[in-house]
Amino acid sequence: MSETTETASQAYWRGRTETRLDHHDEQIIANRALIGRTVEISSSLSSTVQTLSEARVSDAAARVATAAAVKEARDMSEAQSRAAWSPAAKLIAALGAGVGALGFVWAIVSSLPNL
Repeated sequence: MSETTETASQAYWRGRTETRLDHHDEQIIANRALIGRTVEISSSLSSTVQTLSEARVSDAAARVATAAAVKEARDMSEAQSRAAWSPAAKLIAALGAGVGALGFVWAIVSSLPNL
């Protein structure tokens, strides 16, 4: 027998190997497409995560600014309520109430008949 002659079994296995390698090329092409699509999705997800992170940071900054404004308004309101009745204001109000009460009593006494 010469070396160029192959048996049926050898031809079968050679054909099977070549067929398997042909399918490998198709699988490699499909895997490259799949990897490319995975990279695109990963890039998109990375961009989305970055956008959400920036939104969360700006939202947190807005909440901090709002809380500071509310605290400042509350402090100002409390300061005004305390400052509204200073000791001088209390004295003037008390004197005004006393003068009003004396005026009311004087009006009643003066309207009584003379005895």
